[in-house]
Amino acid sequence: PRAGRRERQSDHAPQRRWRWRYHGSATHSAADHGSTSADDAAGDRPTELGRLMAAPGHEQLLVLQDLDTKIDQLRHRISHHPLQIELDAMRAQTSEYQIVVDEVAARKEELDRAIEALADDVAVIEGRRREIEVRLYDGSVTATKDLLAMQEEAKGLLERQTGIEDDELEIMEQLEPVVAEFEAAGALRDGAASQVTVQEAELAVAVDEVRTELAATEVQRVQAAALVPSDLMTAYESLRADLGGVAVARLIGSTCDGCHLDLSAVAFDRVKKLPDDAVVTCDQCGRLLIR
Repeated sequence: PRAGRRERQSDHAPQRRWRWRYHGSATHSAADHGSTSADDAAGDRPTELGRLMAAPGHEQLLVLQDLDTKIDQLRHRISHHPLQIELDAMRAQTSEYQIVVDEVAARKEELDRAIEALADDVAVIEGRRREIEVRLYDGSVTATKDLLAMQEEAKGLLERQTGIEDDELEIMEQLEPVVAEFEAAGALRDGAASQVTVQEAELAVAVDEVRTELAATEVQRVQAAALVPSDLMTAYESLRADLGGVAVARLIGSTCDGCHLDLSAVAFDRVKKLPDDAVVTCDQCGRLLIR
């Protein structure tokens, strides 16, 4: 008789090992709660196998949540990509250089306008001096008094022109370092802008890679969601919105792996008596529990 029992147990051993691997990987309940003896007693009953196979519908929620977590991470990587952070810093630096360029350009333009105004004054004076020179020697003025007056005017104009040209030279000397500063600031700005262009290209490539991975993960998510019962899916989506994206947790012993708190003794005792396909929630955080 003992040999017969061992022989019958041997016949069913492969099936029990398969169910242990399947159920254990899905819920850990058989290993955690010592239910192998009950399974052994009814290991070859179809109703018991069907009951054990209902739990993977819940287990699929963990697969779905892993995919949702990965999708959230990929989307965050796109919006907060390290290259994007570097690019923002480069753009900020370029903007700072541009501010310097604009400030120096304003000073340069002011000096340029001053020089231009003085040059216009010199041009007017030179024109007047040429008129006087012509009248002094073309015989159109014969009166000595008028000739002397014109000579005095020409002398005064020359002195004024000399003073203006001195002012113009002084401003040009002031302009020289400003021009050098302007060119240096422009070079820094242009160099930073070139780095921005390179960084933008690298970021575009990197983001495209993440987007490709995101698209593939979203396809996997659709496929995984199709395997979850509609009522569980509704509860899952609602809890994900309320609990910061984590709606499902494993029940490890009497501890919720989501909030890391122990279920109350009453709640844990109730959970142990529930069938494998029953929907269980943590009485601490409200997450769906996978046993």
